[in-house]
Amino acid sequence: MKIRNFFDDLIQKYSQNILIRRMFAVLGIDILVKLSGIILLPVYLRLMSQEEYGLYAYLISIILTFSLVLNFGLYIPLSKFYHDYQTSNDKGKLLFTLFTLLGGILVCTLFPFYYLRLDYQLVNILFRNAFNYEGYRVIVLLSVIVSVCNFMLTNFFFISERINHVKKYNVWRIILINGSSMLLLFYFSTADAVKLRLEATYISELVVFLGFSFFLIKEVVFHFDKKLVRRSLKLGLPVMLSSGFGIVINFSDKFFLEKYVSLADLSTYYLAASCASVIPLIFTSFQNAWLPLFLKEKDLQRNVAKTKKLMPQLALVFVVISVLIYLFVVGLFLLNIFTHKYYQTIFVLPILLITQIIAALVPLYTNYLVYFEKTHIASFTGIVISFAAIGLSLLLIPRYGLYGAALVSLTCNICYFVIYYFIIKFFTRSYSLLRA
Repeated sequence: MKIRNFFDDLIQKYSQNILIRRMFAVLGIDILVKLSGIILLPVYLRLMSQEEYGLYAYLISIILTFSLVLNFGLYIPLSKFYHDYQTSNDKGKLLFTLFTLLGGILVCTLFPFYYLRLDYQLVNILFRNAFNYEGYRVIVLLSVIVSVCNFMLTNFFFISERINHVKKYNVWRIILINGSSMLLLFYFSTADAVKLRLEATYISELVVFLGFSFFLIKEVVFHFDKKLVRRSLKLGLPVMLSSGFGIVINFSDKFFLEKYVSLADLSTYYLAASCASVIPLIFTSFQNAWLPLFLKEKDLQRNVAKTKKLMPQLALVFVVISVLIYLFVVGLFLLNIFTHKYYQTIFVLPILLITQIIAALVPLYTNYLVYFEKTHIASFTGIVISFAAIGLSLLLIPRYGLYGAALVSLTCNICYFVIYYFIIKFFTRSYSLLRA
């Protein structure tokens, strides 16, 4: 009876928690769309050769990495200012200003870059293994633009607490992206599988984005606020700069690995990385539910107390999930669902799982930089860790290959966690003393 009462009290306690309610309202569908590519990995690995999967995964990581920079950090002022404004008219002006600003900067950046064919120079740097980039050029450009747009639209849905829109948006993405990808790969088995899957994925993403952008346009007030531009860029550009350093930090392992191993070996690393990415995917869903509540809370001490409570709880949850992921992957190899060609995955995966647990906890601290409007600090920490990432990559990857790349990523994320821990501890203490 006591045990039953304990669980009844526990369920009642957490069912009344707004964060838990919001998470469960969206978490299932949100995670499902993000994990669909991972759940369907055995199918895709059968429909693509090992070299094709390695090239596809490398291209996707490039596209997603650069799209994080090319939103120019404008999701930060959207998250910060949306709840500061009280009227729908002011919020509508905010949306129009930020999305117009984003579109203008994107055009000014990408048009000359592609017109002057600077992308070919970039490809020569990023790829040692030759491939026909000319045939990929249009879909890669479309993929980057669509990734930026989808990120901003999803962020708008979360920050405006339109949970039903998020769920429907993600359901359609699951159906169209995976349905079209598998259908095309199956029926056009002799075609270029990498290009085919990219086209299926991002044309589907574009269709869904255009359909759901209607809900954003409904809220827009067509007034460009010049004063808001300066505040937004002041808050967003340091985040963009930090994301630029993030490219060096989070992409250096893959960049140098591509230079020293074959596409087949690269595919093994990406398979391990894909399995480990379950952790950040789940955290992203949590962050989308947590950040609006965090920024709306004006009592710093309450936020600090909640963060201290959340940190060990999330770490424990991610450790349990990591163990389950590892056992699941081992089981897939034992059942020959994952073929022996990828067997080295099970030795690299534990390092990457630990890395992703640490990486998932870092944003709980970086949220405070947005809270205090001190996002420029992220740029300085990014510089330091970027140099460390490059140095470690040159030292470890040529010698240890896949394991060297995994260790570089682990070391950089540990450095991030430690640095931000002390920075945020200093700021929260100073802020508390000023308010005392």
